[in-house]
Amino acid sequence: TWMNLKKEETLIAYDAIAEDYAKYSEGKFNYLDAIEKLVLKFSLKKGSILDIGSGDGRRIIKINKFLESNKCILVEPSKEMAKISRKNHDFEVFECFGENIDELNLPKFDNIYALWNVLGHVNSYENRIKMLKNIKDLLSPHGFFMMDVNNRHNSNAYGFSRVMIRRIIDMFFFNEARGDAKYDWVINNKTYKGFGHLFTPNEIEKLIELAGLKIKKRLTVDYKTGKVSNSPLKGQLFYVLTI
Repeated sequence: TWMNLKKEETLIAYDAIAEDYAKYSEGKFNYLDAIEKLVLKFSLKKGSILDIGSGDGRRIIKINKFLESNKCILVEPSKEMAKISRKNHDFEVFECFGENIDELNLPKFDNIYALWNVLGHVNSYENRIKMLKNIKDLLSPHGFFMMDVNNRHNSNAYGFSRVMIRRIIDMFFFNEARGDAKYDWVINNKTYKGFGHLFTPNEIEKLIELAGLKIKKRLTVDYKTGKVSNSPLKGQLFYVLTI
């Protein structure tokens, strides 16, 4: 099916980029650095960590060191990414999709992360809800879940006029499928099919509500500059959530 194809193609792309992922990440430094600073600001110090879609694990090494975590577990569906991740640290890495983490029999965590549009790579509405519900079930009563997602209403990226038209259309004729984006990812002169979902603020916040999570903080972060804003139109959406 198309849904499974999206999942398989995304995995193939991430397996292919694994060796060059560190270099690719450096090109997005402003954004990723701003997200990391927000994560450190809102996380519980000395609390346990679950990082879903952890990539090559380099990000969590810095976060874990700063927070002085007592437990850190990573979840990464890409086999090649997980292999590199294990070389970078001693944390346990499960090769699993976020919507299937309920099968891992994990304990509850104080800090849970799904960073760099992890939810946008989940291939269906049903699986996005399932992943968020799984996270809610794994979050400790005083803990925080943080995620950032691509924002379809990001006027910094798409222009003010275009976003105003999108907002009007989405207000009266919302269609989730309009947020699905297919793209070609060129890695080492080879082209791979990529997939990602762009959320509207209203869409992602309905998912959050349906999963039983509550919004503590919503910010946007400009993808080029890393500038943080309170406006829902000024960058990618970043959420701090509780139960």
